[in-house]
Amino acid sequence: MRISLRNGWKLINSIKLLFFISIYILLNLTNLINAQSNNQTTISYPLYLCSANNPNDYRLFANGGGWDGFWYVGYNRVWIKKIFIPENLSNYKTAFLGAKLGRMKSQQVYKNGKATLDKEAIPGDIYIAISSTISWQKSTWKLLTFTSEIPFEGDNEMAIEQTGESQWFWAKIPISDISFGQDNYIALWSTSSYLNNTANSPIIAAAWGDKDTNSFINDEIRGIPPQHFSTTTLKSTLTVFDPAIALKLVPELLQNITIGIMGISNGEKISDKKVFYSSILGNEIEKAWFEISEDNKNWKKHGLTIYTSPYIFSINPKKLAFEKHSKENNKNQHKISDNIFLRVFIRVCAIDIWENIAKSDTLEIFIVDKTDKK
Repeated sequence: MRISLRNGWKLINSIKLLFFISIYILLNLTNLINAQSNNQTTISYPLYLCSANNPNDYRLFANGGGWDGFWYVGYNRVWIKKIFIPENLSNYKTAFLGAKLGRMKSQQVYKNGKATLDKEAIPGDIYIAISSTISWQKSTWKLLTFTSEIPFEGDNEMAIEQTGESQWFWAKIPISDISFGQDNYIALWSTSSYLNNTANSPIIAAAWGDKDTNSFINDEIRGIPPQHFSTTTLKSTLTVFDPAIALKLVPELLQNITIGIMGISNGEKISDKKVFYSSILGNEIEKAWFEISEDNKNWKKHGLTIYTSPYIFSINPKKLAFEKHSKENNKNQHKISDNIFLRVFIRVCAIDIWENIAKSDTLEIFIVDKTDKK
């Protein structure tokens, strides 16, 4: 069964959706009853090792506008954090390196040679690595994030959707990469040559520092952190401010995160958006995001990451880059309309602070392109 929606949208499998919602509610009630009956009152939380002892205290430089302290992460600068990791922490099962980043710079999006109202991140990547010495071999490098995932810096002349508070990004590392019972050195940098100043690069967040120096900057690299010991690697020390670089140790804790797409409505008229309401049930949800696919196999994140409820997402059909399907090459087309359309599979994903990932069931929708008549 299909239900016709406004603005050229079509939704299929509505009966399955209603059935799923009913099962979803029953499962939620069952989970709550089981949790109460098992007296689950204690939870083992991840341990965050950072100089401020609180990852939420890194609020300087990377939020909003104003002075950024020239604290950019880039191709020609590596940030180094020294962290002592006690021997008694070796029983943790999983480890993650992290940094809190924000104020990513953006550039104009052009279509058919003309400027649009959209902006995109200056393309690039951010890497992170850990070592027991002040040298980081390539085998230990971990991709932390692409610049497109970092909240944008605002613009004095244009409205930008992707702005927001700086966020922590995490990269999983083997426990064997950590040297317990001694100092470890975490390096943060970019391999993208265009990220070479504050005008192009993201900003790392900071907390107030102190005289006990355990953070450093090295401005002599070119996309590669120091590979060999050098007395100049730690030559620039930081004392007033402390960069948001941390190690997260995660105990083994599995939970079933239940996600349901609960409803759909119309969104902004100017872009014919559709709004998808979802429910996410689980402890300590860290973030959620929306994914789309053309073939139900290869998935791509769409829109903004949401870090707190309500978990409501929007699809902007004008930003979808899928190839159009016509009546001749899709057997379902004649059952919908005579228009050219995009067939899209959608799902909602979420992750908790223990790095458990869950995905909703997939829904298939058709986006009719009213501007492309045959």
